Amino acid sequence: MIEFIIDEEYETVRIDRFLRKHLKNIALSEVYKMLRKAKVKVNNKKVSQDYRLVLGDIVFVFLPESFEEKNEEKSIELNEVRKEKLKFMIVYEDENLFIINKNLGDVIHKGSGHDVSLLEEFRSYYSNNKINFVNRIDKLTSGLVIGAKNIKTAREIAKEIQLGNISKKYYILVYGKIEKEKFVLENYLKKDEEKVIVSDIEKEDYKKSITYYKRINGNDDYTLLEAELKTGRTHQLRAQLNHLGHTIVGDTKYGKNIKEDIMYLFSYYLKIDLYNLELELGIPNFFLKKCDMLK
Repeated sequence: MIEFIIDEEYETVRIDRFLRKHLKNIALSEVYKMLRKAKVKVNNKKVSQDYRLVLGDIVFVFLPESFEEKNEEKSIELNEVRKEKLKFMIVYEDENLFIINKNLGDVIHKGSGHDVSLLEEFRSYYSNNKINFVNRIDKLTSGLVIGAKNIKTAREIAKEIQLGNISKKYYILVYGKIEKEKFVLENYLKKDEEKVIVSDIEKEDYKKSITYYKRINGNDDYTLLEAELKTGRTHQLRAQLNHLGHTIVGDTKYGKNIKEDIMYLFSYYLKIDLYNLELELGIPNFFLKKCDMLK
């Protein structure tokens, strides 16, 4: 049996599409057969092929032995240098969870040309295949990410995220001058194949998104913002700010003619009331160097 914990990346994705991505050695016809025969369950319940995943869902896949061997995750070997780098990323841990400060360029999950991700690396580091990251940030985003060491904790944290009980704040540098000291962006987002589409009015299949922004500093060309997420949609900050006309510096996906090789989006604050846990990181050096021009 294989277990998957659904994080923000796969929220609202159809179960059949999720399985096609994760069971690459199994024919699509076999995937649908498994769904019909309840060889795939979500939270221990049979689901239809068009079921849309919810944050915190646990997907159980009961594979025949021949298929399980093909899809079995191979443990990776870490050299001592990489082990030290992973250790240095950890800013908090206890017996149930750990929080890392993800570096620019590291990916949380495999895919898009990456055969190894932080998920596999930390499973090897802890010798624990139950490790799961419950929230995620993009490859070009750095900062705090929550890791769970067991299924129970992963579900608890995912539920808290779903209920809006976990506070997350970001530092963001955007193009252009923003004069408002504080403002709220409230709109509707839909995940497309490549990007997230923004609508100012409610539409079918669009998810409501709310972010509180505060201006920290700026000039005619750039503005440094603090953002606090009320909702946690995929690419929420990137899509909202681009829609506003103030693309994040270095965001080549949403911006045009951008030559920066670093995206200035940093997850610096995390508060989990359920565990009486509050973490705050300072602005990283690469941010400070860029922000010198605001003085």
